[in-house]
Parts: sequence; structure tokens; C-alpha cells
Amino acid sequence: MTKSGRNDDIEASSPQIRVVIADDHPVAREGLSAILGSLDDVEIVGEAADGEEACQLYHQHSPDVLMVDLRMPKKDGLRVIEELMSGGPPKPRIIVITTYEDEEDIRRAVKAGARGYLVKVADCEQIEEAVRAVAAGRSVFPTTSP
Repeated sequence: MTKSGRNDDIEASSPQIRVVIADDHPVAREGLSAILGSLDDVEIVGEAADGEEACQLYHQHSPDVLMVDLRMPKKDGLRVIEELMSGGPPKPRIIVITTYEDEEDIRRAVKAGARGYLVKVADCEQIEEAVRAVAAGRSVFPTTSP
């Protein structure tokens, strides 16, 4: 039991956002896991080091949000998105998180079905907001200059 029954009530009324993180760089995975795992309303249910493992963990855990890097071994992030989006409902809610902010990469991710796109220089607040927005069915993409 916590010091305040009020926190228990808040946690009980807020559904957990279940997240799988897929990135081939352990430091990036661990950093995202630490940022999101510290939130009361987020639960990290799996971490994948490559695209094949990302697909397996998605099917195993049916997370609310899948965060996936674009460049990974075995299957890149776009193949992961395309494969998961081709399955039956419910459609996955996917956020691409990558070091690349190229407009063509963003366009391909959107076309494949990603609901969000973050660069790895995003701060903790941007990452938290993106996960909550995509879990709620909204989209989050960088604004590009004309």
C-alpha cells in the first residue's frame, strides 16, 4: 500500500500504456526504457534488438505502442511496419524513433503506416507526449519547413 490512497485511485483509473521498444543499439533501448518505464501510466512489455524480434514481441504482447528504429538488422523498421500493418485488426500504433530526419524517410514511414516519428535527439517530454498521443489514436510527426 502506498502512503496515499489517492495515488492508488489514480493508477487504478488510468489504463497502462503497454510499449515494446525495438532498436539495435542497447544504449538507445535502455534509455527509452528508463524514460518511459519511470512513468506511472507506461509499462515496457518488451525490448527487441532487431526487426524480427520486434515482430515476434508485437505478436506476443499486443502492445498499445511499438517504438521502432528505422535502421535495424534482419528487418529494417519500414519492413516491420509494413508487415505488422498488413495483419488483421487491430492495426498497430507505431512510432518511428531514429537518428534520421530526412523528409523521404518520414514520407516512407507515414506511407507504411507509422503514427509517429521522433528523432533520437528528442527530449524526455517529447518522447512521453508522443507515446501518450499515439496510444490515444493521434499522430505525431515533425513539422517540416516549406
